[in-house]
Amino acid sequence: MADRHTQPDGETGESGGREDEFVLEMINCQSRLHAYILSLMFDKERAHDVLQQTNLILLEKKNEYEPGTAFGAWACKIAFYEVLAERRRKQRDRHMFSDELLALIAARSERIGASLDQRSEALEECLARLGSNQREILMSRYRPGGSVAEIAKSAGKTPGAISVILHRVRNALMDCIQHKLQQVAQS
Repeated sequence: MADRHTQPDGETGESGGREDEFVLEMINCQSRLHAYILSLMFDKERAHDVLQQTNLILLEKKNEYEPGTAFGAWACKIAFYEVLAERRRKQRDRHMFSDELLALIAARSERIGASLDQRSEALEECLARLGSNQREILMSRYRPGGSVAEIAKSAGKTPGAISVILHRVRNALMDCIQHKLQQVAQS
């Protein structure tokens, strides 16, 4: 007899799908959350501990999250309160900023994180617009050990020709990203 929460094809019902989406949002947000917490704490080990505590709180509060809203902003708000709690636990440390300064740093970090998310999305869209040959040359250049000379050798072109292609592709990407960010700012 099948579990009543399992669909005949083995998929979980709506709540399972929502939970999967939540977990994916949480996973995708880890580097942003860590950077945000680290910008407030300046101590990698303590920041890692606060990130883990924040993750636990996020899981506890997953039913409070509204799908379709800015997960990163919601998670950063929870992380901010966890940083404050950690600061209270370590209050004896004489090298602590005031809560007001910490709030200013947090607001700035959150804006920077949101801006980086927008830039990352714009980059992905602009990369998808490149021709496959241009994209392959660009990706080859930024792989570990990817040199212009190696790309030229494998493509049967001169290093100068590859440099020109890379220059044009970078300029096209920069123009595309700036255009997309302007569209976001105007909307």
